[in-house]
Amino acid sequence: MLRLFIILLSFVFIATSSSCVTGLDPVTAPNSKAKALNQILIEKNGCGPVSLINAYRFGSPKWNAATKKINGDTDKEKFNFMVRYYGQIFSSHTRASMRWDTRSGINGLDLTDLANDFQTGRELALPKLKHTTHFIKSGGNHKTLLTTTHTHLTKSLQAGFPPLLSVKRFAQRGRLWRQVHGHYVVLYEITGTLPPNANSFKIKYIDPWGGKIKTGTIKIPKKAFFAINSAEKKPQFRESPTLIVDFPQSSLGRHLVNNNEKSSTVLTASITP
Repeated sequence: MLRLFIILLSFVFIATSSSCVTGLDPVTAPNSKAKALNQILIEKNGCGPVSLINAYRFGSPKWNAATKKINGDTDKEKFNFMVRYYGQIFSSHTRASMRWDTRSGINGLDLTDLANDFQTGRELALPKLKHTTHFIKSGGNHKTLLTTTHTHLTKSLQAGFPPLLSVKRFAQRGRLWRQVHGHYVVLYEITGTLPPNANSFKIKYIDPWGGKIKTGTIKIPKKAFFAINSAEKKPQFRESPTLIVDFPQSSLGRHLVNNNEKSSTVLTASITP
């Protein structure tokens, strides 16, 4: 009887210990109670700079300190400060274009430059941010991409910076696929660990369109589509080259797609330390 009790006790201890180190608990933005900017009240094509400010606000104390260096008393004044001083600069990636403008917003490479110039110009002791694309590499597959993307995003959130996610919708028009919409959101929460057989992972994200925290899924595609990695030196459309996003609470350009057109919304890149 004593031996049985010891065996049972050992089993409970092992089970309890295992539950403490599974990593299944979600990783959440450090300053989870922060107030998000709402781009609807500021600028319809302002999702990039708005998301950057939201990432600073929801980050750890060292990242949150950046918000004190953004001039302005209101959210709109803070947005205007960022785009006026760091967005109205000629792009290093697109010829004869400003980093940000009211017609087309901003691309990921320019948004990264904007952020790093702001951090340097305001003498913030913060790591430089980098732009990472999430496309299948030569010899890779969707399973590997799902794992590496999850790891990349989780590390950034654990380090205190909520990653900016670039999501784009591509639609088939005639025989060709074209990008019809682009948007930035901020990762708010992610599952701590992926099971070995995972084909998706759930997240919570801060949508600047409304300034709300929403729920979605990043997953391996089941249907073929075409998308382009615009950060490549010679961008070209490839078949199902990245992960798709299922964000039912966000429009993501759904209104721009006709009923007879196929479309897919994909995760193209992230901005992290």
